[in-house]
Amino acid sequence: MLPNFVLIGFMGCGKSSVGRRLSSLTGHRFVDSDELVVKAEGRSIPEIFASCGEEGFREIEQRVLADLVGVAGMVLSSGGGAILREANREVLKKIGIVVWLDSDPNILFDRAIRSGKRPLLQTPNPRETFDQLLSARRAIYESAADFRFDSTHVNQDEAARKVLEQAMRIQSQRP
Repeated sequence: MLPNFVLIGFMGCGKSSVGRRLSSLTGHRFVDSDELVVKAEGRSIPEIFASCGEEGFREIEQRVLADLVGVAGMVLSSGGGAILREANREVLKKIGIVVWLDSDPNILFDRAIRSGKRPLLQTPNPRETFDQLLSARRAIYESAADFRFDSTHVNQDEAARKVLEQAMRIQSQRP
């Protein structure tokens, strides 16, 4: 039986797009933790940030992630900041194989800014904010992940195939 797959990484790394392709390859259901937060609250992430702040958003996110422990047959795309809380890092490990999707910082920034929906980048200098956040999170992603996959030079389909291959190697080595 295939394990669950948990995709972590900074905004713009491809968690959703690679996750959907990985879901197609495995037959697992694709689950986006941000979408679960929106559904649970009945309002958008920017609205949650505006009314509750980042801390309030992280509380909701933590509850949503905890509810996924024990659910089988999924590819989970976690929010980029979910790993900031130790409790979430522990929960993600319980859910499945944790894959850190990474890419060149310039590519990540271009992808993140293109969407225009990133509350954390709504600052006077989005690139400076982006660089500070990425720098602060890199070591946490590394420590939280079972492995890192650099998607800088591969398309999303190839990334999904290679993530599956690497995850299956890790799964076969586990007791």
